[in-house]
Amino acid sequence: MSDLKDKISFKELTESQVAAAGDEHYDSWKDDKVRNALKQSEDRSKMTPAKKVWEKFGFER
Repeated sequence: MSDLKDKISFKELTESQVAAAGDEHYDSWKDDKVRNALKQSEDRSKMTPAKKVWEKFGFER
């Protein structure tokens, strides 16, 4: 381990950070993704049955 003279304060660890340049469109993308998922969930006939999901991931009862 290296000897650190400067310690990071609790405030520095917990305060929100400035978004990186690559993340500038993330909130818009996330909002669109959630809205599309909600719209898709309105037609339950297109949804995968829970039993198949459980089987796919090995959680069958």
